[in-house]
Amino acid sequence: MTQHPTTPSSSSSHGLKTFLTVLIPILLAFSLSQFFRSAQALLAEPLRAELMVSPEQLGLISGSFHFAFALMQIPVGVMLDRYGPRLTNGCLMLATVVGVLIFANAQSVVGLMIGQAVIGLGCSAAFMSALVLAARWVAPEKFAATSGLIVSFSLLGVLASATPLAALVESHGWRMVYYGLAGLSVFAVILDFLFVRDTPPGRAKADQKGETVVEALRGMISVWKNRQVWLLCGVAFFSYPTILTVRGLWGGPYLHDVFDLGPVGVGNILLIMTVGMILGPPTYGQLSRKWAGKTHGLIVFAVLVGAVACLLQAFVGPVGVGVAAVLLLLHGFLGSSATLNYAASREAVAEHQIGRALTTINLATFTGLFVLQGIAGLIIGQYEAGSPDGYRAMFVFLGVGLGVAGISFWFGARRKKG
Repeated sequence: MTQHPTTPSSSSSHGLKTFLTVLIPILLAFSLSQFFRSAQALLAEPLRAELMVSPEQLGLISGSFHFAFALMQIPVGVMLDRYGPRLTNGCLMLATVVGVLIFANAQSVVGLMIGQAVIGLGCSAAFMSALVLAARWVAPEKFAATSGLIVSFSLLGVLASATPLAALVESHGWRMVYYGLAGLSVFAVILDFLFVRDTPPGRAKADQKGETVVEALRGMISVWKNRQVWLLCGVAFFSYPTILTVRGLWGGPYLHDVFDLGPVGVGNILLIMTVGMILGPPTYGQLSRKWAGKTHGLIVFAVLVGAVACLLQAFVGPVGVGVAAVLLLLHGFLGSSATLNYAASREAVAEHQIGRALTTINLATFTGLFVLQGIAGLIIGQYEAGSPDGYRAMFVFLGVGLGVAGISFWFGARRKKG
């Protein structure tokens, strides 16, 4: 996916209000994407009760979203350049509507997996569309801060998948909730086609050159040869996926089984973690802007803090629900390095390769989500149902993975400088 430099003049020729009007429909789609990938933590108990879903199957259901999402990243890159964020995101969001309806009507694990996969396909362009708009509408030096705010606002979807979702599921049932989400997804499609504009006023669309699939693949191979991109992919595979493995799937069963919390109690604790996730990305975005050249150090800090939080959750968290909540908050806030990964990938390649680098990091991120959530389900499934030992083993696995990724990135980056 090729992106052209955004000049300071182009970024200042339009107002903030215009940019927000263009961006808000994409943010709604991105927030829905965040909701759908996080909702399984609250749906785990209803699905286990109604459809007898096992831990391994829960991992597959949630992972189906991320597998389909990851598979779509290269095609999305081509579509964004050829058709722009407006058409790409708007058309794919129609698939989200179909997927939500399939999920709401599913009577088996296979039906749930198909629904999640179609939802993942439909949501696959939202984040990249937002980043492409940011790259075209704001000055390059403001990209990290802007992308941090984009991630932060999108996490309102994760926020909604905590206590609000728990309360709605208790009062109306999870199927009815998903019918409502289908309607909200239709609304997001309508807003997209009405308000999204691919380029700022005064910038002609003719300066955007589309790519064929072959050209896009050649460009991707070029990016994949970049050593820094490989190191960032290693971090991306573990950093955000680890947070969402906890927040988006296994945090709910963990809180229910270890502390015997009800749906609303689980939602309240996950809400605390979500607040940390919302505050983290813009904080790191501002720090990376203030401390130019320190992005790699911030990434290592975030990843290693996440590793420590997971290990503490394994051995100290079960002491009490308050301790577990604090550790989840710290992991959500200090471990949210996704914004830094995208900013560093933009710095690691030439200007004409920025889009492909962003897509590559996104591919690594959602491949990691599929793999980690599945492995976590296999680990938990090896223990007696509801056993704290299963969750302890899961947190150790996640903590060790994060630690290896952070240390590898640190030494790899230092070797390049040397």
